[in-house]
Amino acid sequence: MMRRATVLAVAALAAAGAAVVVLSRVRARGAGDPTPEEGSLFRVYAPGGKYGFLANGPVGQAIARIMPMMEGDVYDAVAEMLDPQPDDALLDIGCGPGAFLATKAQDAQTVVGLDPSATMLSVAERELAPRLEEGTARLVTGSAAELPFRDGEFSAVTAIFAPFDRAEVLRVLKPGGRFVVADNDPRRSSSEPISRWGRQRWSEAEHRQMLQEAGFVDLAVRGQGAYLFVSCRKPAD
Repeated sequence: MMRRATVLAVAALAAAGAAVVVLSRVRARGAGDPTPEEGSLFRVYAPGGKYGFLANGPVGQAIARIMPMMEGDVYDAVAEMLDPQPDDALLDIGCGPGAFLATKAQDAQTVVGLDPSATMLSVAERELAPRLEEGTARLVTGSAAELPFRDGEFSAVTAIFAPFDRAEVLRVLKPGGRFVVADNDPRRSSSEPISRWGRQRWSEAEHRQMLQEAGFVDLAVRGQGAYLFVSCRKPAD
């Protein structure tokens, strides 16, 4: 038993190391990507997408293991800005392995994770097993381009390093509902590429403008290292 556990641990470390190497190579390769086509940002990491291998199959399994370790500080920042409440119905767009919901949303009444990757959701299923069994959690395979939820179904929504459609988020939020975005690759100056890894990049000013134009209010922005966090609300009226 001990030998088997050791072998599994070594294999997991090797897979995680391979995933880090792949990510570094993709980062360099993706720097010169052309501007993404309309709607393509919702497909880029989905099965069959340009970088779909990063979230699916063996590489996706390895990345799912290391994501919670690499993004712990990010989850802390998002939770602080969101401030989950006991009566919250919380949606995490692009939930990946479910680590944010499992570690930072315990106080929310119900949680839902949405992701296009069955690989990621299989890991999330293990992370959220107790809540899934008690019926206070759901995992949904789907695209953020058209959220498969009712109007006003959620009091809080998060998008952590994941693409989202502003109008769709506004639609599924209740009046007064909160939305927190974590951007891992914001554009810092006009000289930087407008896209990378097949994804459109936006500056702080552009995030503000687009969210305000979509109808969100009470915007607050926080920078943390290379990351950018934005919180806002759907108007109460």
